[in-house]
Amino acid sequence: MPTSPLVLPGDRQCPVLIHVPHASRVIPAEIRADLIPTDVELAAELDESTDTATDEIAAAALRHSRLRPTAVVNTLSRLVIDPERFTDAGEPANAFGRGAVYTRTCAGGPLRAEPYPRTAELIDAYFRPYADAVTGAVDDRLRTCGRAVIIDLHSYPAAPSGFEDPSAERPALCIGTDRVHTPPWLAEAVRGAFASLSETGEIGENTPYAGSYVPLRHYGRDERVISVMIELRRDVYLTDPRTPDPARVDRLGRALATVIDQVAAQVAANV
Repeated sequence: MPTSPLVLPGDRQCPVLIHVPHASRVIPAEIRADLIPTDVELAAELDESTDTATDEIAAAALRHSRLRPTAVVNTLSRLVIDPERFTDAGEPANAFGRGAVYTRTCAGGPLRAEPYPRTAELIDAYFRPYADAVTGAVDDRLRTCGRAVIIDLHSYPAAPSGFEDPSAERPALCIGTDRVHTPPWLAEAVRGAFASLSETGEIGENTPYAGSYVPLRHYGRDERVISVMIELRRDVYLTDPRTPDPARVDRLGRALATVIDQVAAQVAANV
């Protein structure tokens, strides 16, 4: 059954939207039937590809922020569809089978048949409703606050996956920025709020991942929509690939709440 993201409305006057696209391990049975790996292999793939407990970090931020932001949380695994990919031939991740509908595992092994005959079906059933829901949430913030600020929350393993550049730096925190949609003050707000992570490794920008999510309706067109990506290296807050450390999660949630509060104040002062 197609599932749109879970959209949790925040305080009316808060322009911030936290986007959590890759935290879920849920794969509907009818999708699982098309996946080639065994159950054991699939569990290992989910360990590597899932942004484990980023939804818990977001929940902690909602508890600690003065103004509660809107939260948009994907309730399905990215192995169903990846809502942050482009659906056309221009998507760079298509080159290694990790476009909107994955056909390859993190290690490059087969995940689905290639070519996969249900790609268009899954995009219509899952990808487009998801994109519409996020776009609607952004439009709601624009109508109410005059600005929409997307905090795109992710994590990544300490060791590079098979499709990644093994020479790229993998700092404790990667701040992803966009030339049009990320003003310098927003990246600096993230850097300042998470400054304590410099104790476990430097804070980097656009390495090993770059950019930040903006709905296509607004991307490159509407500068009232601003966005920053927060990518946390998982060993910063996980004790193993599936187990978050509650104290570390709460600490990161408090840092994210600081960003939310600073952003809300900045937008209120400049609208």
